[in-house]
This record gives sequence, C-alpha cells and structure tokens, in this order.
Amino acid sequence: MLSIVVPSYNEAENLAEFCRQTFQVVKRITPEFEVIIVDDGSTDNSWEKLRQLKRRYPRLKLIRLRRQSGQTACLMTGFKQAQGEIIITIDADLQHDPQDIARLLKALDNNTDVVSGSRTIKNRPAINQLISRVEFWLVRWFLGIELDDSGVAPNAYRREVMADIHLFGEMHRYLIPILAWRGFVIKTIPVAIRPRTAGVSKYKTSKAIKGFLDLLIIKFWQDFSTKPIHVFGSLGLFLMAVGGILGAEEAVKKLVFGISIINSTIPLLAAFLAIVGIQFVVFGVLADIMIKTYYKDNDHHQIREKIL
Repeated sequence: MLSIVVPSYNEAENLAEFCRQTFQVVKRITPEFEVIIVDDGSTDNSWEKLRQLKRRYPRLKLIRLRRQSGQTACLMTGFKQAQGEIIITIDADLQHDPQDIARLLKALDNNTDVVSGSRTIKNRPAINQLISRVEFWLVRWFLGIELDDSGVAPNAYRREVMADIHLFGEMHRYLIPILAWRGFVIKTIPVAIRPRTAGVSKYKTSKAIKGFLDLLIIKFWQDFSTKPIHVFGSLGLFLMAVGGILGAEEAVKKLVFGISIINSTIPLLAAFLAIVGIQFVVFGVLADIMIKTYYKDNDHHQIREKIL
C-alpha cells in the first residue's frame, strides 16, 4: 500500500483541487493507497470541507488536532496512522505538484531508502533565499552532511525508515539530514515549487529561528543521545577533579607546611565543586535512562477527531 501524508492548516480554498489532482495521480499508480490529511487545528472551514470531500473520496482519511501544533506534529501524527509500505509527504497548498509523486516513487529503487525533492523556487523573496542558504550551511556545518535541500517536502520514505523517528518543535525541517546521519541511503530529485493560487503562506521568519534552536538540539542528540552520561559525566568528573586538586593542595599546605587554612575559602570551593560534580554524574545516569523512552512512549499531540 502507498500512504500519502498531508499536513494542512487553513487551506480550505485549496483542499478540493488538491484532492482532485492527488487522487487523479495516485489512482494511475496503484489501486491500494490512502491519503491522510492531518488538519492542524484550522480556524477556517477546512474541517467542514474535508468532511464533504471524504464522501467523494472514500480512501481519504482525516485527522484533526485539537489546536495548532505545527507541521512536525502533523507529520508525526500522519506517520503513526500510515499503513503503507511507502510513505509520501506533500503539502496541501498545491505548491507541491502531485505529479511529482510518480517521479518520487520511480526514483525509490531497491538501493534507496528515501527520495527527497530538492526544491527549485522561482521569484523567491531575497530574505527567504538568504535564510535558506544560511540554514543549509548550518546543517552541513553542524551535522556534517552534504544535501541540496533540508527536505521538508515532497519526499518518499520506506516504512521502516520512519519506524523509530520521534520529532518535535520544528524538527521536520531537518528530517532528511537526521535520516542521512542515521545511515539511510538518500537520493534527491529536482522538484518545482508552484506559486500559490489561493490561501495565505504560513511561512514565517520566526520558524527559521525556532528551527535553528532545534538544530542545536539535533546536534546534541547526534553526539550524545545514546549516552547522555558522556557529556554530563565528563563535566561532572572534571568538576570533581578540580575540586580534588584544590582540596589536595589545601591539605598539603596544612599537613606538610603547617599553614593555617582556617580563613581560606578554597576548601569550601573544593567541596562545592566535588558535590556539584557528583550531581552531574548522577544526573547523567538518570538522563541516560529517561531520554530513551520519553518521546517514544508519550504522544504530545492531542487528536480531536478522526474520520478513517
């Protein structure tokens, strides 16, 4: 089966045409498919429009989040619902051409785990171009991965690729780099981004800033996710060592040279550093245990309604 996962927010004007184009394309590819639209708590009449479209397209599956949670939340919700061996992500705003679905699938051969659409955007505002270039440079610098695009959509994934992916914040922007870091084979194909014909763009510069902060978290996870004790334990041992050296120095002064240390603050500082160091080590052990299960075992995106 083929699963199409579609995040949507306030796209009521585009939904009917999106479904028409998408179903027309996918029906020519396979009779076994599902289109999952995840409504991100839209404030327009998107949900009413989707309910009407469901009657026309039985293979359309609808999920509505209780409040706006962002594109990452929509994608994670859609991934959990998807039943297909291959999962395609595409936006509902019609800026992604549904015709590219066939091209993505064709490129997903036996030696490839993910096919990412590398976007070509005409007449893009200069500020957006600058933000994208900085973003791509940061991805290459932080994660050490050479990619043409951070790969928001459209993309094609094998089901097993998404089996252990847990994203939050704006991390969907870096899904392809994360998968590349995990060792999956990724192929890119050029895709054109079409101009909007209806609705309002949801892109904001603030999202890029939040995405950068998430990139820092990804870098931390890349280096220490499997063993947080490495970072906290190392810091703890360093503080304990400094405290031990200072304490030993004061002990030598007192015991060997007979120098009074009653008025010295160094012993207190040494004890403080040793105690804080021990706490860091203990915290690292606890984090090592907790970090493996937190996002895996908790669903933070509440669903208001499903129509499957």
